[in-house]
Amino acid sequence: MENKKGELEILEKALDALQKTANLNARIEKGNFDFHAMLRIWVNDIEWEFAAEVKKRVTPGTLGVFVRQQHILPREQKGLLVTGYVTPQLADRMKEMGIQFIDTAGNAYINEPPLFIFIKGNKPAEMHPLGRPTRAFGPTGLQVVFALLCNPGLENEPYRRIAKAANTALGTVNWVFRDLINMRHLLDTGKRGRRLIKKKQLLERWVTMYPEQLRPKILEGRYRAPDTDWWKDEQLTGLKACWGGEVAAARLTKHLKPMVATIYMKERPAGLLLKRKIIKDLNGNIELLKIFWNFEYEWQFTNLVHPVLIYADLLATRDTRNIEIAEIIYEKELARFIRED
Repeated sequence: MENKKGELEILEKALDALQKTANLNARIEKGNFDFHAMLRIWVNDIEWEFAAEVKKRVTPGTLGVFVRQQHILPREQKGLLVTGYVTPQLADRMKEMGIQFIDTAGNAYINEPPLFIFIKGNKPAEMHPLGRPTRAFGPTGLQVVFALLCNPGLENEPYRRIAKAANTALGTVNWVFRDLINMRHLLDTGKRGRRLIKKKQLLERWVTMYPEQLRPKILEGRYRAPDTDWWKDEQLTGLKACWGGEVAAARLTKHLKPMVATIYMKERPAGLLLKRKIIKDLNGNIELLKIFWNFEYEWQFTNLVHPVLIYADLLATRDTRNIEIAEIIYEKELARFIRED
């Protein structure tokens, strides 16, 4: 209930700021689809309707998820991201991506001819501390949620087995489950067991928080190779490693030319680095990350990470083409993981 109240407050403040800075009229209407509310904006006798998604703050994952969410809207309807504050740099990036937004400081980007608004640089009257994320979406909490999303029914296993699959301490599972119950993502029916619910929203929350909270902690480093196409015939055979990100998506869909090669590993693949003459480079297009899970998953692509992680990596890039491929992977591979029982 508190979350809903906070979202409504952000929405009302952002609309009020928009009306003042852009000199137009706006009102909140009923919710629709998976968005928080419908907004109607009008100038003189012309009206526009937007499906508004409210986010307290915007992260790299937020942008990718929002672009994908817009695909569920009817062709004639547009999405609008509503948030607390958008920095000038982020405003430029969102404009490039075609993400329309308004914030509580009066910054906005709306491009629906003949209506065009682009305002950036306004600072909020007061900056509220963002605070810590819910523990379930902190680094180790994300490991538990990942294990649950990838293994339907795991929530009914003993805590010790869940902790092993998530590669976390036993106590972590306890407080993550408490958080998930409070957030109404987990039903505990006593003798009838536990059940993960609202899986689609849980997945979206996970992919939003993963790039910010967990991914930086498992990034071992960036590298480069003299041969830019070295990954094409590399199967990672014999290595405790698998492909993620764009290379995994390219092999899964055959519809992408990777710009960055992402490898998740249990241990540093020294032999591979030597064989491919791969060297450290802070701006390189190869990234090595540590495997953060401890479970096997059955599908035919044995040298690729789980599709949930491929999906998250693609959305985190904020690249329009990658987001399109993420949509394909979502429809082909993820539907069975978020299906409600």
